[in-house]
Amino acid sequence: MIQRIRAGFTLLETVIGLGIFCLLTTISLHNVKDYQAKLEEKQALEWFKDTFKGVYNRAYLTHQGSKMIIENKNTIVFDITQNGENGDKVVRRKLPSTMTVFDNSSGQHMIYGTGKSSAARITFSSSLTHKKYIYKIQMGWGEIIEEKT
Repeated sequence: MIQRIRAGFTLLETVIGLGIFCLLTTISLHNVKDYQAKLEEKQALEWFKDTFKGVYNRAYLTHQGSKMIIENKNTIVFDITQNGENGDKVVRRKLPSTMTVFDNSSGQHMIYGTGKSSAARITFSSSLTHKKYIYKIQMGWGEIIEEKT
């Protein structure tokens, strides 16, 4: 009997290999999307802390008050206009769709020209990681303290 030498893959072997490749690709893409969403959340929280500290420092150094406003549980606005001028110095950021913010006192916080503010507690909730990030603004000098739950 003469034995034939195979020069390629059978159709069944090709379909099985393609199925395994597609499965691994699907799993990888899902993990990449979750990773991107987590990164967006982390960047938004870092932006909030950095901008908050910057606005407080600016208020102290320039002796001009500012406001932090929370709109629709997903947008944070830092209004650093001078004496109620037209809003050309407004810093606004919409949070990622997986995050919401809850302001436990009011939707607006005044930052006085002395760099002081009343105490406040701001909670960010993530539907992706199921964590809450709590930021406490200390009374007096606007130090912000972060807690994760």
